Amino acid sequence: MSVTQPAHSEMPRLRSAFPLSLFLLSAIPAAAQDIIELPADDRPLAAAFEEVFRVGSFDGPEWQQFGAIFEAAFDGAGNLYLLDLHAYRVVVVDPAGELVRLIGRYGAGPGEFSFPDQLTVMADGRAVVGDIAGHRSFQVFGSDGTLDRNVRTGEDLLNVRGRIYPDGGGRDAVVVSGALTIIEGMRPPGAEDPPGKRPIVRLALDGGAVVRETITYAWNPPSAGIITFRVNGHEITTGDQTPPPRTFDPGLFVGPLPGGGIAFSDSTTYAIKLTGPDGAVSRILRRPFSPQPVTDRILEAEIERQLDEYVAAEASLSAQPQRAIDGRTGEAVDALPRDMMLDGLKRTRRAYLEVLPSADEIPVVVDMRTTWEGEIWVRRRGEDLLSDGPIDVLTADGRYLGSYPSDTAMPTAFGPGGLLAFVEKDDVGLHRVVVKRVAGR
Repeated sequence: MSVTQPAHSEMPRLRSAFPLSLFLLSAIPAAAQDIIELPADDRPLAAAFEEVFRVGSFDGPEWQQFGAIFEAAFDGAGNLYLLDLHAYRVVVVDPAGELVRLIGRYGAGPGEFSFPDQLTVMADGRAVVGDIAGHRSFQVFGSDGTLDRNVRTGEDLLNVRGRIYPDGGGRDAVVVSGALTIIEGMRPPGAEDPPGKRPIVRLALDGGAVVRETITYAWNPPSAGIITFRVNGHEITTGDQTPPPRTFDPGLFVGPLPGGGIAFSDSTTYAIKLTGPDGAVSRILRRPFSPQPVTDRILEAEIERQLDEYVAAEASLSAQPQRAIDGRTGEAVDALPRDMMLDGLKRTRRAYLEVLPSADEIPVVVDMRTTWEGEIWVRRRGEDLLSDGPIDVLTADGRYLGSYPSDTAMPTAFGPGGLLAFVEKDDVGLHRVVVKRVAGR
């Protein structure tokens, strides 16, 4: 194992979290690993992204009257794909912001959607839509928008807790950033994960059924176990499904890299691990930031923050305060507020969060994504521990390019040539998408 120090930085101080980071690194398969210590001081980057176009308007054409944009992705030509959960369709927009085509509609037949909640797009324009809760499949559409095939999921798979991205090596496969929620009792004998590890998964989609492949293993925090709580006198339990993460557990953030490798973050420390196509970790990028202890006050504040975020997301998905396209009928309808439903959801969520175990440390990294060019964007936690911090921009060869300020939004999607897509809401709650470009690209 070699340790590389960039010439432009001074040797960072080793902090109290260093022994923990050594423990986490010991869980990685032995291989030649460069550990690159990046500088402690931020190098400011100006978030002066150049706007290219924006779509989404109450007064615009029918296809721009978005209900709830749940996901976005670019193809290699710079076309933007938007998954509108309310309209049960994918809207494809060209690099000038003009409509190219609509993919899908509500229904149970081939090429139709009943609960589409995952979207990614290959460089050649093939789109993959996950409809696990409804169709029990990933639907693969050709670059012309026609259905190519349905790829069935296993009966044990309940959902993908995270996002999916195209395989960086060009395979008919997607890489999961996050985890699969499965029915644990349906695991085949001997298919248990190694103790203390969680798999980083690639889903092969080149056949009639999804094939799960383990790229490598990440560190797995202690299990939350089965969660049981009561709401209005009724007992609710998570049962035999994959246990949820504890409050303040570090996320498993994974991004594909050109050539078939991945970047991932799995620990409470700042340690971005890079692999080649074989899954072996070859490089670790570190900055000297330490996780902070969880206190009762911080835990209470985090529960309230998660409740506010959850209710806002549910309100966005279930009750827009304006007209939206109903994908089942094709009509523009006025969506009514559903305050009673939201109050019930909030009570249930609070009861769940109050019994969910908590980790002892607050992780440094709260999000990580990769770009088409192989840059790694890392969102750090803010100084008050409950807000977003700066976004660091790293390269796979171990350079630190700088940090965007804390108020910079993390793009929903990255495209070729520095394209960025941001899903936003206007003043009346209407979803819109703003496409920008990193200056100089």
